[in-house]
Amino acid sequence: MRTHSRLAPLALAAVGAGLVLATSTPASASDDWHVISGWSGLATKRPTGWMAYPESPSGPAQAEGWGRVDWTGTDVEVHTGAADRINDGWCAITQLRYHVKVNGAWKSDWQYRSPAVDCDIDDGQVISKYYASNYPIKDVHFQVCLGWRDGTTFQCPTNWH
Repeated sequence: MRTHSRLAPLALAAVGAGLVLATSTPASASDDWHVISGWSGLATKRPTGWMAYPESPSGPAQAEGWGRVDWTGTDVEVHTGAADRINDGWCAITQLRYHVKVNGAWKSDWQYRSPAVDCDIDDGQVISKYYASNYPIKDVHFQVCLGWRDGTTFQCPTNWH
């Protein structure tokens, strides 16, 4: 059962522009998403494709990953993957950012989550759980970063997908 209402239609402006959602006010930023068992069949999707860090054709990527957002109306789901490619002591992190609506207004500061973290070059990619939004969210973007096991990022590119 979803914990949000249906107040506004979903809008996707352009790749990188993100999602616009409207629902109810969150109690705190920590409960913006809840885990679901898998895609629930939402009608529209936007995958990022593979992203790499550093984003340079001159050398191997230290980290790779991807993100996907699905939606129907105001129901939104995200799913990510991350792959550590070089044994440099850093983890590969696929991070997402978004804006959340609080007390009837969109917060101007970004909210960040790191659903997929891979710290071992020998285990293939780490794929996150599936998450569905609880509250109004817009401007969903993804990037691949270097960081620590807890999902805290150390170094990220400047362009979001």
